[in-house]
Amino acid sequence: MERSLTCYQAINHESDESQQVSPRSSKITWRERFYRWRQLRRERHALRHLNDDILKDIGISREAVQREARRPFWDDHGWRR
Repeated sequence: MERSLTCYQAINHESDESQQVSPRSSKITWRERFYRWRQLRRERHALRHLNDDILKDIGISREAVQREARRPFWDDHGWRR
């Protein structure tokens, strides 16, 4: 029992260290944000123009594609709603 508790504490301590973020890495510049918005716009545009066979291969319905394509470029909070 004591050994498993020690292992749990060691694993828990490692995960705490990995979750710490340096102040520089958490700050997103406007240039990075603009680049991401352009990337989202291009990806959504390309997704909208895929044919039904390709969408079936990757497991996405046409309705899901239309819903994703209608999202504004600044909406970057996950794929599914």
